[in-house]
Amino acid sequence: MGLHGLFHPPVFQGRRRTASYFEGWYFKMAVGHSDAAGGAEVISVIPGIALGSTKNDHHAFIQVISSREKRSWYVPFPLEAFNADKRELHLDVGNNLFTTDHIHLDLRHEDLILSGSIHHHDVQPFPVTLVSPGIMGWFAYLPFMECNHGVVSTHHTLSGSIECNGIETDFTGGTGYIEKDWGSSFPDAWIWMQSNCFPSANSSCMLSVARIPFFGRSFTGFLGFLQMDNQMIRFGTYTGAKLVTLDIDGTQAKVTIRQKDMLIVFFAELGPASHLAAPRQGKMDRTITESIVGTLTVTAQSTDGAVLFHETGTMAGIELSEAGSLH
Repeated sequence: MGLHGLFHPPVFQGRRRTASYFEGWYFKMAVGHSDAAGGAEVISVIPGIALGSTKNDHHAFIQVISSREKRSWYVPFPLEAFNADKRELHLDVGNNLFTTDHIHLDLRHEDLILSGSIHHHDVQPFPVTLVSPGIMGWFAYLPFMECNHGVVSTHHTLSGSIECNGIETDFTGGTGYIEKDWGSSFPDAWIWMQSNCFPSANSSCMLSVARIPFFGRSFTGFLGFLQMDNQMIRFGTYTGAKLVTLDIDGTQAKVTIRQKDMLIVFFAELGPASHLAAPRQGKMDRTITESIVGTLTVTAQSTDGAVLFHETGTMAGIELSEAGSLH
């Protein structure tokens, strides 16, 4: 990863990698208003590359999850079908285009026909500074992290439509979110939760808790943010925030974070879940589950008890992968 990539997490970071590497971008589109063509729908599309230990394991891919279809698809492509701009987020995977401002889909694979174009409006990028170049904080400066995380857009609105297996959904007026991961492997265990479908406009959040290998040992680390209108609260192991409670009970997770003089409580409940492929040393041979229609209640209050935020987000993305072992 060069200096430009360090301060521009959304761009392709793996240009010099040849093996045991993955990189994937997560584009989430949600619409829930009652007059939406075809009804409520959440579609998440994940383009990326996987470079296993041998060239036989090298390929590009697009994963798709649809809440209406209640399932997911994994579509492989030859590695040469993947092209990425050096300076900005601009990906081509076959006939599919992904940028910060819009995506164009033209997928036909077995029992999936997916097509359409979506434009992103009022994209809100995650702040990047010299001290903290993205959601990873100063950990972004460490070249040996197993898995790196980036938030591209905390919130934006959508226009356009997508047709999935003969049903067209108008996403105009819906909400979008973009993040990404890159490195060698996903963690052994983690929790991930995200929503930007809250009652109040322009609210968004994400929390990830994971077992992180570090110099031959491991620790439970976390990072995330809570956006309340125009106020951005970022927190993580690197900010000195503390993990106060971590309770996992089947399909539910409650996490309490202390950030300076504030307590932030996340309570996630899984909805119907679908399978996704995940990387292990660059090879996409691990199966995980994700719900894209969970619920996520977030409460932020000052230490004197004043409630700063208390809302329930719908159409939440939630993963609880071996989460019970994080205690």
